[in-house]
Amino acid sequence: MRPELEPLRGRLAVLSPHLDDAAFSLGATIAKCSRAGARVTVVTVFAGDPISSRPAGDWDRRAGFRSAGEAARARREEDRRACDLLGAVPLWLELEDEQYARDRDADSVWGVLEPILAEADAVLVPGFPLLNADHAWLAPLVLDRLPSPGRIGLYVEQPYATWYRRDRARPELMQTPELLGGAAASWFPVRPGLHGRLAKQRALRAYRSQLAAMARPRQRVPLAVALYEARRGGETLAWVDPGGPRPEPIIDAE
Repeated sequence: MRPELEPLRGRLAVLSPHLDDAAFSLGATIAKCSRAGARVTVVTVFAGDPISSRPAGDWDRRAGFRSAGEAARARREEDRRACDLLGAVPLWLELEDEQYARDRDADSVWGVLEPILAEADAVLVPGFPLLNADHAWLAPLVLDRLPSPGRIGLYVEQPYATWYRRDRARPELMQTPELLGGAAASWFPVRPGLHGRLAKQRALRAYRSQLAAMARPRQRVPLAVALYEARRGGETLAWVDPGGPRPEPIIDAE
């Protein structure tokens, strides 16, 4: 195994802001690690309250839901199917995303997350391009507060990175260097093999409500992500290395 992939063994926690981010960003890597014997837990932070009767927020209405609770229940079921396909265990926290909770207490959120992440040998955190407000809020919280007896890695977020090509002339959107303060190693691809690629494509299609809400032909989003990753050799990670060089922005030369 390549040295940079060694931390992907053992107990791996993939921090997923929403109920689809881990699969879209790292589905093939999760499948690869699980098949190799790793215990992969997908920790979805803003998984919502399944018994909430609040009217659906903007995104959830777009996905066809009438209430926050209906959205949380349906999306959890989608996530359960996707995680089964990838060989991961889903763990859902009953915290609300930005469409419902614009003011959050960082200490309270960290109080829920800390004991979960402390059990992992490696933790993977959103790292690029951090265009979503929930991702941009969560990533620095974890990087600032998580002690590192094991390894902490950043991952390229999908489908945001695929869509980011449209904004490559706006370097201010690339937040990773500022977020890390120069504390990360270089980005590297994880080559998943055919099994991992196919498992990811099947898992992405489990998120029917989210693909519908993306306002793009349903089959094209998973395909666009697959083409993006094929050009780069796979899904992309960077291990946090205090004192090491920061990763270069991932901006297409196309």
